[in-house]
Amino acid sequence: TPTNYLETVRGYRGLLKEKRAELGDKANKLKGGLQKLDETSVQVAAMKKVAEEKKVVVAQAKTDCEELLVEIVQDKRVADEQEKQVNAEATKIGREAEEANAIASQVQAELDKALPALQAAEEALNVLTKKDMSELKAYAKPPALVELTLGSVMTVLRRPPTWEESKKQLGDASFMQKLLEFDKDKLDDGLLKKIGKFTQQPDFTPDAVGKVSLASRGLCLWVRAMETYGHVAKDVAPKRAKLKAAQDNLAKKQAALSQAQEALAQVLAKVQALKDKYDDSTSKKRALEEELADLEGKLERAEKLVTGLAGERTRWEASIADFEAALGCLPGDV
Repeated sequence: TPTNYLETVRGYRGLLKEKRAELGDKANKLKGGLQKLDETSVQVAAMKKVAEEKKVVVAQAKTDCEELLVEIVQDKRVADEQEKQVNAEATKIGREAEEANAIASQVQAELDKALPALQAAEEALNVLTKKDMSELKAYAKPPALVELTLGSVMTVLRRPPTWEESKKQLGDASFMQKLLEFDKDKLDDGLLKKIGKFTQQPDFTPDAVGKVSLASRGLCLWVRAMETYGHVAKDVAPKRAKLKAAQDNLAKKQAALSQAQEALAQVLAKVQALKDKYDDSTSKKRALEEELADLEGKLERAEKLVTGLAGERTRWEASIADFEAALGCLPGDV
């Protein structure tokens, strides 16, 4: 009947649609597999290229590290030798400084022998006033010991040892300051000999002079202190000369040592900079090696996958062809 016919046609069409969908899904799945294989092959090829490039980078990084290491070893050897020389020179200069200090201590110890006399003279001068100087100046004909004392003072000051010159100097407002600030180190042999002509006289003592004039007593103490210091300074003059020579030589060597230390510091800084650069390069190289190892691992697994599925390609392609052929014959086969 027509109704049965129509139901048969509808059933046929439904079955045909179902079979077409079934065969199409199977073919599409295999086509998707082939596409994935193609994509994987492209990715594997790209990974191979990247891996080769990374190998070059890693090799260069390794070469750079090796070259840096060679440079570090060379510079470190130079720095060690330089440091050894600088330390040896520093030790030597340290010993010379100790020797110079020892000489300085000896010189100072000798000069200190004259300190009591100098301090006594300074104290005696400090108590003198302008009034005392005026009283001395007021003498028309001074007592012999006063004239003797002022003559000795003028001799120390390298002035004529006369009463007229003495009165002139006593009238100078800065006379006492001249005595207090007198340069004791300029007392030479000739001057000490002249001073000795005064100090060798039996009555030229602070006590004897003080009985005649208290002001003159302080001046007598000052002259004797200058003489004492002059003789002490004369005795230590060779040591002073030796000290000065040692100090001058020491200063030159210390300056040279300072330059050597600065040069060493620059070399050590360069070595440290190279070490830091080497550590950084080594760290980068290690990171590159890890990246390369990871990439090669992925590449190996991908190649195994592609190789393992290579045999399936042919079967999948044949199956796709069969499915497509079946689709063409499907109206008659259903």
